[in-house]
Amino acid sequence: MSGDRVSPRLRKFLGQRLRTLRTQRGWSQRALGRHSGLSGKFIGEVERGEKSISVDSLYGVSRALKVSLRTLTDAPLDRTPVPSEDAEKLLALLVQHRAPRDLHKVYRVLRTLFRNDRAR
Repeated sequence: MSGDRVSPRLRKFLGQRLRTLRTQRGWSQRALGRHSGLSGKFIGEVERGEKSISVDSLYGVSRALKVSLRTLTDAPLDRTPVPSEDAEKLLALLVQHRAPRDLHKVYRVLRTLFRNDRAR
């Protein structure tokens, strides 16, 4: 990005990822806000892609969710479509009740599967 603000596409991706991880834990927006030092209203705005989130706040969210910043921000390249909300919900079901260290492994496997599927 050449000095541009975060694109709406990236905000949407980050919001979907945040919502998936939050709901996977059974937390409300308010609960995530409380655990991360933010307001539930702000969490909702980020999830809907309406607001950008600072690195400091994103770090607080990642600590609250017990995931790495990379797990939250590993966005696809611009030419790759943003996963749909349904795909993010499916991912949440697949990783439910898994240890946080396994989340990245599951993500890598799914990413590989979807890449191979698009190549056909």
